[in-house]
Amino acid sequence: MAAYQQSPQDEGYSEDPLTVGMPSASATPLPPPWMSTMTVAERTEYVMRLIEQLPTSAVCQIVSRLSPRLYINFFQYLPPEVCLKILGFLDPISLIHTARASREWMLLALDRKLWEQLYMLEGFRVIRSEVVKFEAAINADRMRPSVHNDDEHASKRRATPQRMLSNLKTDDDYEMVDAETPKTTSIFGPLTSEPKKIAIKQEPRFDADVQMTSPKSNTSVPSMSSDYPSRPASNFPSRTNHRLSTGSTSTSSRNTSNVSNMSSLVVVDRGDGKRKLNWQYLYSQRRKLEANWEAEKYTNFQLPHPNHQEEAHEECIYTIQHSGKYLVSGSRDKTLRIWNLNTQRLVRAPLRAHNGSVLCLQFDADPEEDLIVSGSSDATVVLWKFSTGQVLQRLRKAHRESVLNVRFDKRVLVTCSKDKTIKIFNRRPLSPGDRDYPYPSDAVNPVPTFLNNYGFNTGPSPGLPIKPAYTMIGCLEGHGAAVNAVQIHGDEVVSASGDRTVKVWNWPEQTCTRTLIGHTKGIACVQYDGRRIVSGSSDNEVKVFDKESGLEVASLRAHTNLVRTVQAGFGDLPYSSEEDQETAKNIDAEYFKAVESGAITKTMFYQRGRPKNAGSRKPEDITAYGAKLPPGGGGGRFGRIVSGSYDETIIIWRRDKEGVWRNQHTLRQEEAAQAAARAAQKARAEAARNSSPRPTTQNTEIQTLAASPSTPAPGSNDFYHQIIDAVVPQGPVVLRHTLQAHPQLLTYSYLGDVINQLPSASRTVLALVVAQQIHVQQSVQGHPPPSGTSTATQNTVTPAVVSSTMATQTSAPPTSAAQAPTPQQTQDATNAAYTANVNTLAQAAAVPLPQPNHPPQHHHLPANMARVFKLQFDARRIICCSQTSIIVGWDFANGDEQIIEASPFFAPVE
Repeated sequence: MAAYQQSPQDEGYSEDPLTVGMPSASATPLPPPWMSTMTVAERTEYVMRLIEQLPTSAVCQIVSRLSPRLYINFFQYLPPEVCLKILGFLDPISLIHTARASREWMLLALDRKLWEQLYMLEGFRVIRSEVVKFEAAINADRMRPSVHNDDEHASKRRATPQRMLSNLKTDDDYEMVDAETPKTTSIFGPLTSEPKKIAIKQEPRFDADVQMTSPKSNTSVPSMSSDYPSRPASNFPSRTNHRLSTGSTSTSSRNTSNVSNMSSLVVVDRGDGKRKLNWQYLYSQRRKLEANWEAEKYTNFQLPHPNHQEEAHEECIYTIQHSGKYLVSGSRDKTLRIWNLNTQRLVRAPLRAHNGSVLCLQFDADPEEDLIVSGSSDATVVLWKFSTGQVLQRLRKAHRESVLNVRFDKRVLVTCSKDKTIKIFNRRPLSPGDRDYPYPSDAVNPVPTFLNNYGFNTGPSPGLPIKPAYTMIGCLEGHGAAVNAVQIHGDEVVSASGDRTVKVWNWPEQTCTRTLIGHTKGIACVQYDGRRIVSGSSDNEVKVFDKESGLEVASLRAHTNLVRTVQAGFGDLPYSSEEDQETAKNIDAEYFKAVESGAITKTMFYQRGRPKNAGSRKPEDITAYGAKLPPGGGGGRFGRIVSGSYDETIIIWRRDKEGVWRNQHTLRQEEAAQAAARAAQKARAEAARNSSPRPTTQNTEIQTLAASPSTPAPGSNDFYHQIIDAVVPQGPVVLRHTLQAHPQLLTYSYLGDVINQLPSASRTVLALVVAQQIHVQQSVQGHPPPSGTSTATQNTVTPAVVSSTMATQTSAPPTSAAQAPTPQQTQDATNAAYTANVNTLAQAAAVPLPQPNHPPQHHHLPANMARVFKLQFDARRIICCSQTSIIVGWDFANGDEQIIEASPFFAPVE
């Protein structure tokens, strides 16, 4: 045993591989043989006692000799490509910590491509066309530097640590904080010479992939929401950064000089020396934006701008769509209007071609498409040129009844109607043999009998005609009621109908491939992303279906009325499809285990009235198995569903930690319009105060309302009284638009009392405005109000308004005391005068008003006056239209100029 312990060590094996570079055994005397008999703990204690006996200088030498063994900077030994691959496994927070370690590590940890990958792995998307335009703009005025030899292409030049470190030597303003770096530690060999002089040296130097710096501009462009109040969450501190950037509200078409001043968005790529988009900055701003969504921090805005109410629609708005800086709206007033979201103004005059209400639309502002398609209650479809507003074509015989929805892609236009049909129109001329050419149903074409000549000459034709653009090439029939909504995805069309079903169609073959059943009442809206179908119905529910299996995977219930509009973005990750399918299998397996163990019985599964599953993965909550999606529909952590209802609310649904969809935030269209109006009044009052030292009575009233320290609660009587006090003195135009945005004001007799205080000429005009709005609200309901409460409600405000005009329109002789009328005669005379004046105003306004059967009542309108008809959200905003003539929005940038600066590149969660 002693001989074994005294044997030499095995030189072919080492317990510690980090002994490379240590002095060899031949250069250092071997330790005494008796030390090999000691344990590691004993040897450690022995060495520590020896160190305690040494001077400090000797201890320092020991530490410096041990540092290479204890601290290894692998960035110095590995190629940058391998380092970036390693860093790609880190989360964003760890990457930031890595960047703080040293200047060299920062160059790699803030790599542009690395952060682009992280951005995509979070489920975020960008608008690629905007990125391309932006990078082209910032490099347009810059000559391409000749940074390499003629025989060496820029893309082949390796970004080695030497080149990065050599660039750092020119940065005299930055002090390195690393430990002393060995001079010749790179596997590529020592630096034998300085890098060649390059043309870029003549320009102001920027560190590779590091945020560019420039002096701050003294001028700034305020954002669209700068005039509106912020709403910080009560439990979240405000993180709004008030740094202003030149042209922050513009898209990538801004001029190059302004773009170059936006240092945070631009980095210089060390590969080709060109300016590129800073993905690390883009990622950080997107996360800030998502935090605002989570904390319900937003500003409100409205279209039209409160200072230009004359641009508003004349009646309620049924449909909207926004993309980029444009929004198009369609209204009951038979017009379409194109808005600029940055200015909140009309782009051009209203588009008029329909003879009925505009019920649906879709547009594409891309110059290659330049198209608006609108459908109307006049049963026609109109195609417009977006850039000019010119009518391109009318499809007069598209349907027999109202066109309820239109959708188009590059290949076809799909429409649906109240006549229970879905029509397919080709968007490009089709020749026999083309992919989508419609052959007769009785024809058999297994293989084409002619060759495609690709347009070089006129080839042989089988005798079939060429189909011009927008020819009906298919009609899908099968629904038993009006088809309210359609979606198109490749060769598939998904439709939702009042017959309580959702159908999936293969439109080239004109066959129904699947029918989804789950709603108990008619379905109003639908969305399809290729994997999930999301629908909203009159049963007040939002449901998520798995398209492959047709099973319901989530049911969301919080609305109290018809769910009129819905949009969903699940935030799928690059690997979500496979992961969701595997997760669904595991959840099914757990459910079957619970059934076998007796924890769940079949009676529980088929029990009537069982609560719907909103995404829970617990076996006892499972309502269906065999789906290709897990409960809730799967997706990433930033997924959301937004739904709008006739109950006047908009609900933002988010998943909790267990994957269950919860009502995270509830928004109200009415409150958003009020917030936007208050902010506009405050802005006007501030402008008036700055322009005139003596404000007028009107501005004083607005200032008092805006600056009141005790603002009444929204919806209270005092709140509406303050709105009336501020609006009535501004004249009939402002009053008309305010009554359209806040129909509840029609129920307050205080409105008549305020009007009664104005001159007689103003009283008459304002009374006409009130009478017109009463008729408008009556018409919007779709039927005349029955006698009883509805009639009384319609005339709630008119007695006070009419009484103000009685003195000028009715002159009764004075009566003596002996001829004084009885109380009953006085009441009869008052009622007769009231009725006569109501009819007079109605005739002047050309509107029929009901006769009063009951005394006026001071109460809110019983019917919903702000029903949400359509909504759409993107990465930054939610915008909705309703039963009013005002479009309102919630901007979750919350006035943060940095988020607004980066937002043109953000694509919505899909």
